[in-house]
Amino acid sequence: MKLLKVNLKEHLEIIKNSYTHFTGEYLPVDPHLSLVEAFDMCSFPIASHDNSKEPLFNYANKAALLLFKMTSKQMIGLPSKVSAKLINQKERSLFLHQVIENGFIQHYQGKRVASDKSIFHIQDATVWNLINHDKKYYGQAVIIFKVS
Repeated sequence: MKLLKVNLKEHLEIIKNSYTHFTGEYLPVDPHLSLVEAFDMCSFPIASHDNSKEPLFNYANKAALLLFKMTSKQMIGLPSKVSAKLINQKERSLFLHQVIENGFIQHYQGKRVASDKSIFHIQDATVWNLINHDKKYYGQAVIIFKVS
């Protein structure tokens, strides 16, 4: 597994600001906490991957780690495609390309797989592009509002 080095506070700022940029809404994190605490205390799973050809997870909050049944050490650097079953990876790839083209997609639904191979169904998620301070494409993030 490739280890990714990101400045966490800067990365979370990019996630938060990109969400507002593309959706026109505010990420549901507590503005009274530090950014790191606010993301970790958020009850909704939030995760992101980088912009490499084979995107790698570079962030997951506590709720996302619980959902995927991983530790941060296990998830960070893992190809994000492993979150989908092999048969769903082409569909996932096409969807992520749509996000690149459109900036974001709301109300996403899809099946995902946790580290113990259990399947869960995302019923409502928003996936959006991440853009850095220079407005260059930086990766993508997801917030999952409902899971079954």
